[in-house]
Amino acid sequence: MATTFGRRGAVAPPSRVSFQPVAAPIAPAVVRDSDQSDSEEGTLFRENKLLADIPFLTIGLIFLLILIYGLQSNLAISIGRDGSLDVRSLIAYGASSYDLVVGKGEWWRIGLAPLLHGSNSHLIGNCVALFIVGVRLEPLIGRGLFSLIFIASALAGEAGSLLGNAPGMPGVGASGAITGLIAALFVASFDPEADADQTISRLKTSLFFGIPALLPLAFGASGNTDYYAHAGGALAGAALAITPWLAFRSYDSLPRSAGMTMIAAFAGSLICAGFAAGHYSSYMADAAQYIRASELPANAREMASRSLDLVTRYPKDPRAHLFRAIFFIEQKSFGAAETELRTTMSLAASDVAGGPARTAAQAVLAELLLAQKRDSEAKAMAADPCRARLGKGQRILEKSKLCG
Repeated sequence: MATTFGRRGAVAPPSRVSFQPVAAPIAPAVVRDSDQSDSEEGTLFRENKLLADIPFLTIGLIFLLILIYGLQSNLAISIGRDGSLDVRSLIAYGASSYDLVVGKGEWWRIGLAPLLHGSNSHLIGNCVALFIVGVRLEPLIGRGLFSLIFIASALAGEAGSLLGNAPGMPGVGASGAITGLIAALFVASFDPEADADQTISRLKTSLFFGIPALLPLAFGASGNTDYYAHAGGALAGAALAITPWLAFRSYDSLPRSAGMTMIAAFAGSLICAGFAAGHYSSYMADAAQYIRASELPANAREMASRSLDLVTRYPKDPRAHLFRAIFFIEQKSFGAAETELRTTMSLAASDVAGGPARTAAQAVLAELLLAQKRDSEAKAMAADPCRARLGKGQRILEKSKLCG
């Protein structure tokens, strides 16, 4: 399954930049018409505070993410009942994981995964967060630094994801980049030139999004949200936001243009997309051997009842054998269930998206072994699922005293 991110927020008030008075220039003794015309043209956007405060870059990034997701949806092999795109499609597009990026050497995924999303809700959550943070931050620090933080935080988020998540867990989403912007807004909130209302407003926004994005790491991150990407992005965003204060004590002296940064990022993404296109057909052909998102059972009862059909049609898919094991457990056929669980782990070891199935099979097998009084085997089998932090599955293992 792919990791995701999304939060809600509130609309921001105008930035302090809107309220800075423009000093009246002292007229020179002689001004040529051509000089005056050039001066007025060159300062049109800088002196027009309404244009300066419109978050064009934020809006442009949101439209870009929506456009890319529309392309993803049209090309997806299948879409699940909950609106999630098939994980095999995400892998073909450029989803990243340690096994894919490091194990297979497909480094180009680092430049694509932050632009992809796994579902409608995933995209909407990220775009809402990006807009609410962006309308506050972009006019404050300028588009140049804003674009640099977004790109650097996206890459740092990928690094955090690869280091923190299970090796076989594919992930997509702009959450690392957005959390970097959230951290930058938190740092920029302490601008001594801002009034109290602006400072409080910026702090509230950054904490509203930042706390749920990072706090779960303190309690053992679990589920589908990529908290490790959040952590990597936050570190990069905070570092880049605080650097101008250490050097200049102000954001005003920084270049405001984002042109070269975005052009370089766009060129890099195109190069990565070229590599993805070269691998696309082979990944999509391989996807035909796995259960489609629209066919996945919705609950344990459906997993058991449909397991024979699924394992017959998709013998290579480790999830089909996991469902079959659940059926045998319900039938009290523990030997057959153990065989299916070990088959699941074997198939998942060679499957680029098999990490979640392998970990789930280990957790179920650990409980099965414990029920058969094979305590030492059960504890050894539970080691990986306990480290992977399965949420509900981990709590079951902890209750059985198999973790820790």
